[in-house]
Amino acid sequence: MKKAFLIAALFAATVTVSKAQQGGQPRSAEERVKIQSERLNERLKLTADQKTKVDAILLSQAKSMDSLRNAAGEGADRRAIFEKMKPIRDENDKKIAALLTEEQKKTYATIQEEMRNRMGGQGRGNGGNRPQQPAN
Repeated sequence: MKKAFLIAALFAATVTVSKAQQGGQPRSAEERVKIQSERLNERLKLTADQKTKVDAILLSQAKSMDSLRNAAGEGADRRAIFEKMKPIRDENDKKIAALLTEEQKKTYATIQEEMRNRMGGQGRGNGGNRPQQPAN
């Protein structure tokens, strides 16, 4: 009896932890920026000054994106939201690139390409990675 209870409790705990990780509260802008900043810093080896400036750019971008999502509401067209976000991302990519050395710019371009490939062109326009869906 104790084994069955222990197995059931362990299963319930596993399911709870799994659901919390998958569908928990969305991360705040600050949390997303921290993760993004750490990844960029790891790959680009940013100086302290670069990191401070990149963090400010990323935080501004995250807050702008959150505002767009919130203004659009729950059932909004994701594609339309992504299209509105594209100019923000493009402008911030330029700002970040302006802070980088030539070697860092090459790595940053690689990071961006990897992201586009991972997202299948989503969020950066079509990017030429997927065929356009015909309109119905």
